[in-house]
Amino acid sequence: MKRYIIILLLLVIPFVGFSQKDFKLVEQSSKNKPNWIYANQMDTYMIQANMAASIEEAQDMVMTSLLDRIASSVAVVVASESTKETDWTVVNDKDSYVENIKASTTLKVAKMPALQGISLSKAEVYWERYMNKKTKESYYDYYILYPFSQFELQDLINTYNAQEKAYNDKIESYKNSLAEKNSVDQILTDINDMKTLMKEFDEADSKYGNIKNIISLYEKTISNIYIDVLENENGKLVIQLKYDEKVMETKSLPKLKSECARDFSKKHNGDKIELTFNTFDCYEQDDNYVEIRFDFGKKRIVEKVNIKL
Repeated sequence: MKRYIIILLLLVIPFVGFSQKDFKLVEQSSKNKPNWIYANQMDTYMIQANMAASIEEAQDMVMTSLLDRIASSVAVVVASESTKETDWTVVNDKDSYVENIKASTTLKVAKMPALQGISLSKAEVYWERYMNKKTKESYYDYYILYPFSQFELQDLINTYNAQEKAYNDKIESYKNSLAEKNSVDQILTDINDMKTLMKEFDEADSKYGNIKNIISLYEKTISNIYIDVLENENGKLVIQLKYDEKVMETKSLPKLKSECARDFSKKHNGDKIELTFNTFDCYEQDDNYVEIRFDFGKKRIVEKVNIKL
């Protein structure tokens, strides 16, 4: 068996060597490879991209790797701090939960405005171009040494933590302010704003779940709003929207429907809504009613009011 493996290796090695000999170094950015490619240096990142089809592709590759490295460096610190405050008793799989924190943190850090200042103009660059002497195909090996000090890393961590605090404060504000809101329109605006905010986070992020729960509370509030009839006279209704005993305001006017009433008119009067109509075609022996309907997003509030003649 060992002999068979050795024979296979002997067959493969010449093929690999032949493949490598097909490409020759034909161009390089400087006469000699810089020493920093081989040596680890403090406060720097050495990034390389191999076999890129063009200089532009190589630059894209190293920039992507550089941003990932920096974001991951921040994520490791932040995730480590986050796990200290985590109650593991509610988690079935600790390891996967830690990975979720790191992944979502990396994603969020990568979106940070602070990373937009990272540029190849700050890096030392070295590249080589290799060409296949038979096919004339070529590729680039590209190397950068990017300075990134512990001070800059800590500054990025501080920026990230400030961003996270701002997110947390905003989410908490949505949660705490719901009980004080008396405008249906504002509740709908907040729901849309929270749905936009959710897109900033990965679904594994606890903030995503928190926002989703708060949105459910807002939508439940709208579902529990009802139409309170304050006046019911011949040809006139005065209504209010209420949640429990709290009056809810809206700039919207309801849609009205009736089997007999005609010529509807609707207007706001403070926090009340006045509805007037013609009852000429309504008869006492009939089921005379006006259906009042509000559509708030996906929520519909309907009240069927028997009108007086």
